[in-house]
Amino acid sequence: MVLCEVETDAAKISLSPAFFFPSLVNDHFIPCPPFLFHPLHSALVVLTTSAGFLAAGGPVAWVPLTAVSVGTMLAACSANTFNQLIETGNDRLMKRTFLRPLPSGRASRPFAMAWGLGSAGASAAILAAGTTPLTIALGMGNLALYALPYTLSKTRSEINTWIGAVVGAVPPLMGWAAATECTSLATLLSTPDAMLLAGALFLWQFPHFFALSWVHRKDYARGGFKMVPCADPGGGRTAELIWRYSLYLAPLPLLATGMGVTGSMFALEGSFLNAYLVYLAGRFRKERTDERARAVFRCSLWYLPVLLGGFVFHSKQWDVEKARKGEEEMEGGMTMEALVAGARKQLTKVCVHEVLVQEGKNMHAGVLCPPVVATNVVEETKEVVGKVREEAEKVGGVQVHLTLSAPKSTGGGGRE
Repeated sequence: MVLCEVETDAAKISLSPAFFFPSLVNDHFIPCPPFLFHPLHSALVVLTTSAGFLAAGGPVAWVPLTAVSVGTMLAACSANTFNQLIETGNDRLMKRTFLRPLPSGRASRPFAMAWGLGSAGASAAILAAGTTPLTIALGMGNLALYALPYTLSKTRSEINTWIGAVVGAVPPLMGWAAATECTSLATLLSTPDAMLLAGALFLWQFPHFFALSWVHRKDYARGGFKMVPCADPGGGRTAELIWRYSLYLAPLPLLATGMGVTGSMFALEGSFLNAYLVYLAGRFRKERTDERARAVFRCSLWYLPVLLGGFVFHSKQWDVEKARKGEEEMEGGMTMEALVAGARKQLTKVCVHEVLVQEGKNMHAGVLCPPVVATNVVEETKEVVGKVREEAEKVGGVQVHLTLSAPKSTGGGGRE
């Protein structure tokens, strides 16, 4: 269940007990389970799963959110372990993977098999305890898709990247299914919010991975993997694919707004984000150097959390009443609604649109940003004006008159 590839394993190796005590680990096969999977991969799996869950709006229950996040992460750990079991020989030939636990001999194959099966079983148990049957089926099916078709195709066909992209698109669907208690795959696949998130994850993986595999094309070829850049010496096809899929990502924020899934500001913010990715892809297309490929890769690492964060922030599933309720509960207890409402309140204070509104520009607060947050900004401004008025009247008897009103709802209970 891999969403992200990393350029080097050096960070993992330097933190491994085997790095500091190699004889202890190698002689006695003391296992290091955390290093049989990719920490960055697992973090991204949790991120995308949580985004799918939170995009469904409130009220949010901690138990299913925790269950789907931990369960999906364990499924990813299991899939990565089986991947390393199958590819041990290939990994031993590559500079960026030969020091992984299995090819380096720092972990035994029996232990790795036990860890893979155990984490898969734990994943299924946690998902069963806190989510829906559909979520379990998606998780176990995705684990199998990664461990078998994807892993086995890597040494046989370039189609492996497209299979991997399908694997990466599943976690947000799991999050949405767990949040909405969806039990029908047809219903899930017909939900615009969930499919937009899955589509974004699917498309994102091509500029991300093709940029990385171009930089390490010789290493992948040495390991016997059938990656597009390995059969593309000039880089023309690789650059075209990065460019094309970057362009495919561009309409998604506009579609989300046009379909009423998010507010208008997501279309604007997402367009700026995609414009930068397309710009970097265009640079690599013109001059196919490793440095320009790395620029695309580095951008892809922060692009994804920013895009998903914007989607959740501007999602219309979080309506005004739920957000207001969340703010009221900040005093009495920490709920997810309270966290989301608090985050909105703070983030909107630095929103360019709200700054322009408060400076008296001819713009209507709440049309672009969440009305509940815009209302809070107005209320806070009223308090400040009230204090200024009191001080002015005390000093010189000056009367200050200023009328502020909260933005009107645009209807439908939505935020925007």
